[in-house]
Amino acid sequence: MILAVENLSSSDLNLLPVLQVLLEERSVTRAAGRLNLTQPAISRSLARLRKLFNDPLFTRTPQGLAPTPRAEAVALGLQQSLQDIVQLIEPPQFIPLESQHSFRLATTDYGAQVLLPEVVKRLSQEAPGVSLEIIPWRQQLLHELDAQSVDLATCTITDAPAVVHGRGVGQDKFVCVVRSSHPLVASGMDVRRYASHSHALITMGGERKGAVDYLLEEQGLTRNVVLRVPHFVAALALVANTDYILTVPYGLARSCASHYDLRILPFPLEQKPFTYSIIWHERYMKEPAHIWFRQLIYEELTRVIGELQEECCV
Repeated sequence: MILAVENLSSSDLNLLPVLQVLLEERSVTRAAGRLNLTQPAISRSLARLRKLFNDPLFTRTPQGLAPTPRAEAVALGLQQSLQDIVQLIEPPQFIPLESQHSFRLATTDYGAQVLLPEVVKRLSQEAPGVSLEIIPWRQQLLHELDAQSVDLATCTITDAPAVVHGRGVGQDKFVCVVRSSHPLVASGMDVRRYASHSHALITMGGERKGAVDYLLEEQGLTRNVVLRVPHFVAALALVANTDYILTVPYGLARSCASHYDLRILPFPLEQKPFTYSIIWHERYMKEPAHIWFRQLIYEELTRVIGELQEECCV
């Protein structure tokens, strides 16, 4: 195998397309015309081909060039070999309707319930043979996208590794949800009342603090977290029967709060919006199926998040 590679590396493979055209045209003149080269250039290439194959390859006849037995033997596999090389170099074409591709997408239960239904609908219509596996998002996946064979992840990130690429799909802000009979619904809520009440915290990665806690610390305040839950939607159900406050993205509150008879209250601190992104490992950057998939995800998530934010501003 090593010897074969060394022999290949010392050969000028650019001569092979010339040989293929000569075999088809049986004429230096016609071959030159097809390849947009001069006749002397084709003649020089033929001389190098004869040296490469250690064979005359063609003899001149009144009817044109006649291939030698060696050239005829080469012709049997040359066209297919050239097609195989082209396919190796050119990316494979991705046809959604014909594809049997499998994708893995990491997201939260919020992402799966609120953001992805239209994605799944489009997949079923545009690429019925494609399969999608949704796996739970966790912070460690940011550094494990390649090892875990995750095609895409939806998340909020501030500092991604160099090998991770991303694209923003929309922004959101925190709001508070409480049960409809919560005392704060009638009395209103400022930051000190907010901090003094019991809270539920969504901890996807097992963190003891959330972004809200750091905002409170800037004000010299802390909150009493009495319930930690790893899932967004479960947290909504659990606070529905308590006087706990749950702080969540507006998109989640707008989509799900009414189902659990929860009221949405403004978050009582100035805050900057955070950005939802789709992220992927750089090894997928040029892969045609992946390009199609992430464009579909981008289109649907930007639309859904945009609609939720428009409702927020109405």
